[in-house]
Amino acid sequence: MRILYCIPALYNSGGMERVLTQKVNWLVGHTDHRITILTTECAPEGRQQVYFRLDNRVQIVSLDINFDADYAKPLAIKWIGHMQRMRQYRRALKDYIHREKIDLCISLGGKEIAFLQALPCRTMAELHFAKDQRQHLLQATHHGAFWRLLGYIRTRQLVRAVKPLERLVVLTEKDKADWEKEGCSNVMVIPNPCCLDMQHVADCTARKKIVLAVGRLHEQKGFDLLLHAWKPIENNYPDWMLRIVGEGPQQDVLEKQIRKLSLHHVVLAGRTDNITKEYSNASLLVLSSRYEGFSLVLLEAMWCGLPCVAFDCPQGPSELLADHRGWLVPSGDIFSLSKQIEYTMTHPGEASKRAQKAQMYAYNTYSESNIMYRWKKLLET
Repeated sequence: MRILYCIPALYNSGGMERVLTQKVNWLVGHTDHRITILTTECAPEGRQQVYFRLDNRVQIVSLDINFDADYAKPLAIKWIGHMQRMRQYRRALKDYIHREKIDLCISLGGKEIAFLQALPCRTMAELHFAKDQRQHLLQATHHGAFWRLLGYIRTRQLVRAVKPLERLVVLTEKDKADWEKEGCSNVMVIPNPCCLDMQHVADCTARKKIVLAVGRLHEQKGFDLLLHAWKPIENNYPDWMLRIVGEGPQQDVLEKQIRKLSLHHVVLAGRTDNITKEYSNASLLVLSSRYEGFSLVLLEAMWCGLPCVAFDCPQGPSELLADHRGWLVPSGDIFSLSKQIEYTMTHPGEASKRAQKAQMYAYNTYSESNIMYRWKKLLET
C-alpha cells in the first residue's frame, strides 16, 4: 500500500515529529508499505529539514507553502493569505495523490484536515492533541470574548472535518469519549509508543538533586506557573535545582520572570540531543502543562523510573499516573503543585515505589512492539 503522511514540518524536536519518524521507521522495516511524508513548512535557516533519524526508505516531499509566514500579521491579512495558501495546498495535494497513486492519506491534524475527506484516496486522521486543543491554544495566548468565540468556532470546524473520515485515531480514552459525544462514530484509541524503547537508558541509581521539566517553551507547558511554584521551594531547599529543558517562543518571557522572582537555582537548559541523560540525572519530573494531548514527556520519565508530579490538566496525565503511579494536583493550582513537589523531594522512599510501579506499567503498555502491532493491524484492515 502507498501511504502518505501529512505533517506541517519535521525540523522541530517535538513529540509529534518524534513519534511519526519512529512509527514510519518501524513500518518500512516490518511491512511492505511504501511511505511518503509530505510537509508544508519551510525549515528555518540553519535547520535541517528532518530533526530525528529517518529510514532512507521513507520519502520526504516538501511543498514549501509556508503557512507560518503569515503568523504575526494582522488577523484580516493573515486570513486572506491563509485562504490563498489553502487553495494552493489543496491543488498540490490532490495532484500529488493522483500522480503517485496514493492509496491512503493520513493527516496529523495539519491544514489538510479541513478538506481531507474530499481527497481522491482513502483518508484518516491521527490527532496528537485533544479535541479542544484549538480553544486551549487561543485562550492561552489571547484573552477576551472574541478569542473565546473564535476558539469555539475552530473546534466546531475540526469536528465537522473529522466526522466523515474512515478512522480518527486519538491517544486517550477520555479524548475518544469527548469525540463520541460530538457524534463521531469513527474513533479508536492507539496511544503513542515510548520513543525510548530499544534505546539504552542509563543507570539511575545516582540521581542528583534536580527537579526536571521538559517541553517547548510555550504557554501550553505552564512553565510560568512552575516558576511561581518553585519560589518557596528554592527558599527552603537551596541545594536543589530546577532544570527546564526545551526551547521556544517564551524563552525571553521566562528569563524575565526568573529575574523578577529572584530565582538563582533555575536553569533554562535549551534543547538536548540526549534526553535520557536528563531523565537519569534528575530526582523528579514535573509536568505543569495547562493542557496536553497525551504527554510523551511524562511517559518517557516513567520509562526511565523517574518519579512524576503533574497538573491534572485535560487529557494525558490522569491516565498515565492513575493507580498511584505518580502524583496529580488540581490543574493550575500553583500552591498545591509547590507542596507536592516538596513532598516528593522529601519522601524518596515513597517516590521510588511509585516510580517503579509506573515504569513497569510503561514497559507493559507502551512498548514499540505493542503499539506498532495495533497500527499494523489497523492498516491491514
